[in-house]
Amino acid sequence: MAQPGHTPAEGAGAAHVVTRDCPGCGGTACTPLPDYSRAPWTTVACDACGFVYLREAPVYDRLEEEFAWEKTFAAETERRAQARPAFSRVDRATRWRLALFRRDEAATYREVFGEGNVLDVGCGGGTRLPEPLVPFGIEISKDLAARADAHMQTRGGRTVQASAIGGLSAFPDGFFSGALLRSFLEHEIDPKGLLSGLHRVLRPGGAVYVKVPNFGSLNRRVMGVRWCGFRFPDHVNYFTMKSLADMARDCGYAIEPRGGLTRPVSDNLYAVLRKSVT
Repeated sequence: MAQPGHTPAEGAGAAHVVTRDCPGCGGTACTPLPDYSRAPWTTVACDACGFVYLREAPVYDRLEEEFAWEKTFAAETERRAQARPAFSRVDRATRWRLALFRRDEAATYREVFGEGNVLDVGCGGGTRLPEPLVPFGIEISKDLAARADAHMQTRGGRTVQASAIGGLSAFPDGFFSGALLRSFLEHEIDPKGLLSGLHRVLRPGGAVYVKVPNFGSLNRRVMGVRWCGFRFPDHVNYFTMKSLADMARDCGYAIEPRGGLTRPVSDNLYAVLRKSVT
């Protein structure tokens, strides 16, 4: 069954993809961006609000195994290595450079979330949330969800194997002090639905920490479709800080952008979305 704002695609493979309206404003008119597309996947910009997204996207069932993160990441790494072997060799040899400006993520999560139950959406193997936070997770990949659940149960939490929005139904209102969307919101077919669902399960004053590819980066303009933020077909949304802020406010959050000085040259956006205390 198609979700609101989504219709079954037509043609070959139609049972496996949905055609999407704009995730930002719900608009139906869009303009293809061929310089940022890779057949058979088409990246488009909404004619009404400018939000950039993948017009056709895999249905949730395909993300459990066929397009599970651990498989698409490995496949994309191999594809890039074959397409640009010299660049790939230099990249691997200089991975140390990434640590020069790397954030202390554990300290950041403690600072943003405080204490209590924290939900990691798209939690992978389930090891990102540091103590003393009590880790809970939602993970659509069956293999990763099993690994995460085994780890989280040792610390008083658990993992639900489900789509992100579907998994939220397992938790009561106000259950979490925070939620982590680290490299996840770009994967979600219905990002507004997810942010609204998280708003329900957060306690007043609770926070969502978001990291997504930065479509506004200078590197994207230089690299075109070779930009590291593009990954077809499981990256289905491409955010700027403006489009992320607009969506957050529509879903009832105050937004606290981070990394303002480095944002134009960073391949990622960082922000804290805060639920009102009233």
